[in-house]
Amino acid sequence: MTTVLRSAKAAAILAALGLSLGLMNGVAQAGPPRHRECISPIFLGGSEQWRDLNQRYDVRERIIGPPAPATDDIPDPPGGPGCRTALAGEKWVRAVPPWITATQTEQAAFIAGFKSARYVIDAGTAHERSITVGPEILRSGTIPNDVQPPATRGLPYVVPVSPVLRPLRPGTHTSTLFVTMKERVCTGRGPAPGLSADCLEAGESEYPIADNGPFTVLTGPPPPTP
Repeated sequence: MTTVLRSAKAAAILAALGLSLGLMNGVAQAGPPRHRECISPIFLGGSEQWRDLNQRYDVRERIIGPPAPATDDIPDPPGGPGCRTALAGEKWVRAVPPWITATQTEQAAFIAGFKSARYVIDAGTAHERSITVGPEILRSGTIPNDVQPPATRGLPYVVPVSPVLRPLRPGTHTSTLFVTMKERVCTGRGPAPGLSADCLEAGESEYPIADNGPFTVLTGPPPPTP
């Protein structure tokens, strides 16, 4: 019991520092929370269904998300900007910051102009692979009126959410999203939180995630069956 308590205390201290026991030892050995909840790292407030990306997008698997650096308007969510760890043997889904538009006209233009998405896993490595999907992955809606930052309240959005992706081996991985548009589209309001551009050109281009760093797959006990 004492050993367990000491390990738990050490893990809590490391978590507060943004580290993990596995990373400290040079090998990933400890897993993220076993419950699959990805709290939005770029929008806070609103209902639980809005804050939790799993609920918002109706995803049962682990979400690898799009944390953005904290700003005065967007503080770190409880526990820090997570959604960048998964367990070995665990299927996962890639979520990215939504494309927020000034009006429903720009939202409709994005949906009509969207041709396909290509998810590239571990680009430039011996394990690189990609999956291409169509407009069926798009989710759209309206941002609630009680979320942060206030400038986004009540605005339409559309976002690609990947299909379920197969498990990855323990270690550091990358996920890059490329979208193919039939024609040039813009938000009509400037870049959305978490994005570095407000227009996508015709043809294929990288989805402009401002903070698209790597994520980590950690060893640990098999994840519970959803």
